[in-house]
Amino acid sequence: MRQTASKRLSRAVRSIAEWCRDNRHRPVCEQHAILSQKVRGHYAYYGITNNMRMLKGFLYAVQRAWHQWLNRRNRRRDMNWDRFNWLLKRYGLPPPRIVHSYVK
Repeated sequence: MRQTASKRLSRAVRSIAEWCRDNRHRPVCEQHAILSQKVRGHYAYYGITNNMRMLKGFLYAVQRAWHQWLNRRNRRRDMNWDRFNWLLKRYGLPPPRIVHSYVK
């Protein structure tokens, strides 16, 4: 059974969080487009058989990082989780998917 190494997963999440920090001033629709592209690229590389748990963990970590940095944009109107979940319904990130199947 193959799965993503924990060091590589944490490195990918850290790089997404840095990107969110550096680009938090952009409009949400632009952030969504670029984050979706980054998430799809991660799935394309790490989306192999029996790796769904790590892909779901990556998506959850990306959503947390995006929420954290959107929350720091404006102190008068906090981005609480209800508001962020509404935002995810409108600008949802792609769900995890297995791209490469190694089942014989």
